[in-house]
Amino acid sequence: MGRIHLIDGEKGGVGKSLFARVMVQYAINKKLEHALVDADITNQDVKRFYDYAVDAEFSEALNKGDKADIIFELARKKPVIVNLPANVFPKVNNWIHRGKLLEVASKYGVDICKWFVCDGGFESIDLFYQSINLHKDKMLHVFVMNLGKTDDWSFLNDNHAYKTLTNKYKNTLKIIDFPLLYPGDRYFIDSNKFRFDASNIEETMPIMSQQRLSTFLEESHLAIERTQLWSKEKQPVKQNLDVKN
Repeated sequence: MGRIHLIDGEKGGVGKSLFARVMVQYAINKKLEHALVDADITNQDVKRFYDYAVDAEFSEALNKGDKADIIFELARKKPVIVNLPANVFPKVNNWIHRGKLLEVASKYGVDICKWFVCDGGFESIDLFYQSINLHKDKMLHVFVMNLGKTDDWSFLNDNHAYKTLTNKYKNTLKIIDFPLLYPGDRYFIDSNKFRFDASNIEETMPIMSQQRLSTFLEESHLAIERTQLWSKEKQPVKQNLDVKN
């Protein structure tokens, strides 16, 4: 029994795959049981670093309508981290609604949390609004403010739509910062195909870059932890299906 952690952002280039890798590393460092799914079949940036990831595909094609069901089956046993591709909003919603996933998930001790990585642009923020307005309080949302894309988010403080949503869904919405990882440091990691816990980092990466990377991971993991969405006490509970009315 577990939670489906959808790492979303809808747009390309918002930092979604990087955040997914950070969350995977958080689970590994904390020794948290989890499964990993890379649904970005055209660019498996997460599976490239964590090869135990399994594949899934969201599709509107009739012969592929069940290609994402592995996510739910895995979540019946443990939490699942899902790296979503860009431009998949209609397909994910189709999978959720046609399978009535939100209606039946709690019976099996499963719920869904969408971690929406945002770059601070109008389109990105509007896509977040669309997601939370569609699912309302039936789905957990985490609004991930990517400081590597926009370093000052104060413009949202007086935004009417933002304030309305955060007040309306305060029980099912959390907001976190995703700190900056210097482009040069990320390039070093990615070009060498290093996981964040690779021993080679200490041996080959410049000392100051190592320190910045360590700070980035520490701050990112603290932000994830503050949501309590990985806390054992906050996991979904399976309903008693044997109870008769």
